[in-house]
Amino acid sequence: MKAREIGQFIAQLNTDRPLGMDEGFRWGDPDIEITGVMVAFFPTVEVIERCAAEGINMLLVHELLQMPYPWRGEGNLEQHLTWPVNFNRISRLAKHDITLFRAHGTLDKFCIHQAFVDLLGLGDPVVDDDYYSIYGMEPQTVHELAEDVKRRTRMDAVRVTGDLDRTVSRVGLPWGGTGLSVNAGFLNCVINNAPDVLIAGESDEYAMRMVRDCDLPLIETGHAVSEEPGLEWFAGYLSEQFPGLRVLFHRCEPAWVVV
Repeated sequence: MKAREIGQFIAQLNTDRPLGMDEGFRWGDPDIEITGVMVAFFPTVEVIERCAAEGINMLLVHELLQMPYPWRGEGNLEQHLTWPVNFNRISRLAKHDITLFRAHGTLDKFCIHQAFVDLLGLGDPVVDDDYYSIYGMEPQTVHELAEDVKRRTRMDAVRVTGDLDRTVSRVGLPWGGTGLSVNAGFLNCVINNAPDVLIAGESDEYAMRMVRDCDLPLIETGHAVSEEPGLEWFAGYLSEQFPGLRVLFHRCEPAWVVV
């Protein structure tokens, strides 16, 4: 089987949405005969080396290969090829002859958003406006909800902004990076659907101050924490769709520790 066949399969997952301009093959030969597929959140040096150790030559990732991160389109890798982070990743992809495919918005829509909903046990939305959906739950304090989020995500700690003693029952879900200030437009759309608490993926101080000024508590999990459940599910799904194809999932270790 060629890598191109996996790319074609991913391209047809959402019949109403073609691959975005930031998706598709980003390194290597699409016509390579694949020995297996590694599914991962980020194309780190660690996961590239694991591909080599496992004898896998196709890496399917959710996030972009290079830095700086272009928030629109493909970016210009040539201008930043000598950055150490880019050199370290690309030199290893070349050394091990690994082909890399990025599936971003396609997998967000196909499985990643829903997998985070399922992980949090939120059930069906009470307001269904695509990604701006709102979920109902039994009334509880923000502190109680934060403890439940920690348990479900297996996190040692979460960051919370707002009144921990407030009782809430209506959840907005800016998962992944949609809770960042660079995505303030998305965050505003969630807020306009009248949640009384937000459970985010990754956030930052600008966004936290934005939601504070909207009198909303926010619980931050993490970018990978909120998206890896969907990627792990997709690795299993891909294996089911291509019997005999070796598909592995690589979980990214947290990028920091709390001290």
